[in-house]
Amino acid sequence: MSKKKPAKRARRSRRYVIAVLVAASALFTAQGTAWAGTPTFAAHVDYAAGNASQAVRVADFNKDGHLDQAVANSLDNTVSVLLGNGDGTFNAKTDYGTGDYPGGIAVGDFDEDGNLDLAVDNLNGDTVSVLLGNGDGTFNTKTDYATGSGPYKVEVGDFDKDGHTDLATSNTNDNTVSVLLGNGDGTFNTKVDYGTGAYPFSVVAKDVNKDTNPDLVVSNVSDNTVSVLLGNGDGTFNTKTDYGTGGSPTRVQVADFDGDGNLDVAVPDLSDATVSVLLGNGDGTFNTKTDYAVGDAPIPLDVADFDGDSHLDLVVGNDNDDTVSVLPGNGDGTFGTKVDFAVGDGPFGIAVGDFDEDSRPDVTVANYTSANVSVLLNTTSP
Repeated sequence: MSKKKPAKRARRSRRYVIAVLVAASALFTAQGTAWAGTPTFAAHVDYAAGNASQAVRVADFNKDGHLDQAVANSLDNTVSVLLGNGDGTFNAKTDYGTGDYPGGIAVGDFDEDGNLDLAVDNLNGDTVSVLLGNGDGTFNTKTDYATGSGPYKVEVGDFDKDGHTDLATSNTNDNTVSVLLGNGDGTFNTKVDYGTGAYPFSVVAKDVNKDTNPDLVVSNVSDNTVSVLLGNGDGTFNTKTDYGTGGSPTRVQVADFDGDGNLDVAVPDLSDATVSVLLGNGDGTFNTKTDYAVGDAPIPLDVADFDGDSHLDLVVGNDNDDTVSVLPGNGDGTFGTKVDFAVGDGPFGIAVGDFDEDSRPDVTVANYTSANVSVLLNTTSP
């Protein structure tokens, strides 16, 4: 497939990022046809973000009842905030400074003032930037906190169960996750690191063994594994246990796909053009993966019930195809054949929200090369 080449960059390019992911793994080991019951989306509408848009998160930052977007722009060292109008459209971006090469975003009320704040991890800066929100959709100047080396994604959770939001980052260069416990005033304590597999791409915090303590699930690009680190409820975590995935796993998600009350794992496999699904046993262990075909070079992943059948579906961004693949869930932990929808150039981040407030989940995609977000409104018949 012929694709235009991105312009030369002074720092990391999209091609470079993908090459690093695939090479690291090697060291170790047109919209589709719709039919009845299949999720459908309107053609994407694009909104400008910053240079090398790589991650996107959705929340109501200005407290007007409408969902907004925050986008990490790796080559601009900014995060773009696009306020939503509630009808599926978004206003022009406002940019805020981050550290060097932001790769992930998390949202939480870190200073407990009722306003949502942002945490952005900086791959080249070995930091996480915290931007406190003012409740009107604007954010204050960043404060940086040290992480491990090469943090790529950031997650929030109350790891020590003190009522304050904490942070965890996946650190690609030193094969760790950093845990930074929050003080409830918007500040964070010095990091504590825990070992993962090789080149941890992303981290999710969920209680996978039902002991009420948040656990960490980490995808490891170079090991073709996910690492599970069970939490002790005091902010500390046990030694990892690894489970096999497909080749070069990227953005991990955790949810109950088979409706048995146990949390399961799904992760795109960059080098295999698949998504691996690992069903959970409810005790923090997981069964052998089952793979489902998606597009070429899948990277971001999110989860929602797009077709209203009460079963969770998957949506995956395919970087080389400039599409998203939706895999309808069957409710038993299996998934149907993908349906593809066009987006912008180089989908690298994805998030779900009801942007037009019609009670159907919509999709937004951060596009690395076209420096924008593509919004796809859900048109699935009720």
